[in-house]
Amino acid sequence: MSNEVEKFATTGEVIPTDEAQSWDRRTFLKSTATLAGATFLGAMASAAGGGKPVITKITILPVPGEFRRAVAMNSHGKESGFHKNGTNRFVRAFLSDGTVGIGEEGFVRVQEDGLKFLKGMIGIAPEDLFTWEDGYIKGHSPEFAAQMKDQQNCWFENVLLDLVGKLRGKPVHALFGPALRDGIDAYDGSLYFVDVASGRGPEAVAEVAKEIRGDGYRGLKIKIGRPWKWMPGEVGVVRDIDVIIATREAIGYDMNFMADANNGYQGKMDWAVRLLKESSLYRLNWIEEIFPETLEDYSQLHRMLQDINADTSVADGESVHDMDLYTPFMKAGEYRYIQPDTRTCGFSKILYAADLAYPYRVHVAPHNWASEMGKIACLHAVKIRKNIPVVEDDRYHNFVLDSSAYVFREGQWFIPDKPGWGVELLPEYDFFAQAGKEDVIS
Repeated sequence: MSNEVEKFATTGEVIPTDEAQSWDRRTFLKSTATLAGATFLGAMASAAGGGKPVITKITILPVPGEFRRAVAMNSHGKESGFHKNGTNRFVRAFLSDGTVGIGEEGFVRVQEDGLKFLKGMIGIAPEDLFTWEDGYIKGHSPEFAAQMKDQQNCWFENVLLDLVGKLRGKPVHALFGPALRDGIDAYDGSLYFVDVASGRGPEAVAEVAKEIRGDGYRGLKIKIGRPWKWMPGEVGVVRDIDVIIATREAIGYDMNFMADANNGYQGKMDWAVRLLKESSLYRLNWIEEIFPETLEDYSQLHRMLQDINADTSVADGESVHDMDLYTPFMKAGEYRYIQPDTRTCGFSKILYAADLAYPYRVHVAPHNWASEMGKIACLHAVKIRKNIPVVEDDRYHNFVLDSSAYVFREGQWFIPDKPGWGVELLPEYDFFAQAGKEDVIS
């Protein structure tokens, strides 16, 4: 057992990946106690089973994991430096026949309404939450559709799909349609401000980029946006440009290369245009979150880029939970990639986003960060949608998860032909649960 695992279990210390992942356990327990007699969705629960296995218990447990290599801060990071550890809240759902489904809570933390929803899932047959056609899932049952769409609840669909896949003996992707590809391209998304954190120059980023190429990845994404906080003013813009140039020269021109500003150019249109103009020869596949998503700002950016003959694609939308909000941007030709977060939005929303984007010839590149389960869900989505071409690989592994059936070979991931998500929980899970950190809804 690793030192990190032992420390977590003995001290109870949770190392969140960001402040939004913090959790007030006392509030959770108080709310759960209040909901002990809740009947939200209860009327449906009594009729839903129909002899099928039904949900009898749901558990939530924070468990740690670590990145492949230490990760530095981004444009909005609170402190300069590196971190390697993070924490996810694993969720299990137990059926009356002994089947157990697993998943993770999304970035949107469960509040009181979400607790009502989870309490209402007790007694429900997972397959009854979906509509079916020719053996494939086509949507959510009408009586559950509104609740499953809500951002408080939609992440729970990933747990339900693990259950349904296990009940039907199929991988999750096979519940939705035939496979369109075998190997799945992935890009490494873990290269942050290692230059600033180490007190070095652009060469620090280029060195890690070269390592990533050596690991076999066909693409990588770096963080930019230094002018926002870490290197204010023109010096930050210049450093971003120099990092883009140094990275491209380190990896060559036959590798996909993206940059994510985390809105670090907010209110700085001229700087954003300068960045893209001076880096245009170095072929960024896309620029992500260069500033907050408004149709007016992105339309202006596109007009200015056309004037200087720069053609870097725009990607955005990781914080969007209502997929229809992408439509105005796609209709106006502003986005070439949209990026809903897989574990927060749930699997169906990602597929819906792909179907929504297809007529506009827009790709979906699902967002994923600090979540191995999130990456796995992305892999299944790529398997069955033509315009989801790639997976964001954060190089994160959770200490309780056995994902060894997934194989990375020659720059691609290969999905096992196993039911559900095709992963198992390791004995370490029980170690954490016995330490008294597991919340139970039943």
